[in-house]
Amino acid sequence: MRKKPIDLRDREIIRLRDENKRLNREIKTIHRSVLAEDEVRRILGVLGTKREKPPKWLVKPDSGPVTPEVPVTIWSDWHGGEMVSRAETNGINEFNLEVLRRRVHDLVERTIRLADRHKGNFPGVVVNLLGDLVSGGLHPELAKTDEIESIGAALEVRDLLVWALEEMEDRFGQVFCPCASGNHGRNTVKPEFKRYVFKNFDWMIYQLLQRYFTEQGNDNIHFAIRPANEVYYKVWNKGFLAMHGDMLGVKGGDGMIGSIGPIMRGEIKAHGAAWGEYDVLLMGHWHQPLWLPRVVVANSLKGYDEYAKNKLRAPATTPSQPLFFVHPRYGITSRWEVYLEGAEKSRHVDWVSIFDDSTRSLAA
Repeated sequence: MRKKPIDLRDREIIRLRDENKRLNREIKTIHRSVLAEDEVRRILGVLGTKREKPPKWLVKPDSGPVTPEVPVTIWSDWHGGEMVSRAETNGINEFNLEVLRRRVHDLVERTIRLADRHKGNFPGVVVNLLGDLVSGGLHPELAKTDEIESIGAALEVRDLLVWALEEMEDRFGQVFCPCASGNHGRNTVKPEFKRYVFKNFDWMIYQLLQRYFTEQGNDNIHFAIRPANEVYYKVWNKGFLAMHGDMLGVKGGDGMIGSIGPIMRGEIKAHGAAWGEYDVLLMGHWHQPLWLPRVVVANSLKGYDEYAKNKLRAPATTPSQPLFFVHPRYGITSRWEVYLEGAEKSRHVDWVSIFDDSTRSLAA
């Protein structure tokens, strides 16, 4: 007995039913994703729809006998939870939770000390929090060698930042924190560009900080945490774009000039892509201090590690974070590296010396 052929209209009905089922599944998935993000915000006590506005003191200088400057710093690439072996870096650096705590305390105290020496009439301070605050077990070797897991490291860094920002508030009165999440804080194997910040431990740290200070009724410490993962703001008339630095749209480096090439190419792309108004790009990520014409790159607090030694053969730098001052008329004036380890002692020399060709030594 021959089977009755299927009518083309029946086939179309079946196809439409299948398509309807597929679309319903996708809609449910999207709803669950949105609800999950809203639930995260609810748990953390954060209103995701809150509009973030920079404090007025950033853009309206008070009249007075002294023109106020604003100190600006970048805190980035702390890598909380990671361990660096002194023996495996030829004695250059050691890093663990104990060292992290010491360096954060030194960072705050030395930043305040440098600002006091500057003797400015400061209306507040800008502390750019630019990511990679935890190691995150990003690579298999980090997952095997990190001192603690990502959640524990995130809570440790959160507590350190509560103390640090309160100390900055005590000295400067007002604190503005533009926030960006780094690549080490993500909880996905590869970067995912949609809803990137919501899957990042750096973002969670910022939300916990915002919740804490909100519950304390503290209006002096202000956060800008944007889903775009970059913050554009002005200090007086100077425009800044703050980001982590891993998403500049460039790759690689150059054997002669290292990371300067890709950073400058990335700055040109960033300047032309979305933020035509900014004057200076602020970032971390590259683990070296760079003061370029339109870019300030923060060094890492973690310091030299096994990857820099064995893979990159990069020169070692003393762990540091940048500090600079912004004047209403002249823009960036003083620039400092806040060093977080003491300098090596050297033999006594006079304050200025001249090289003697005959003895091939320095003479006073």
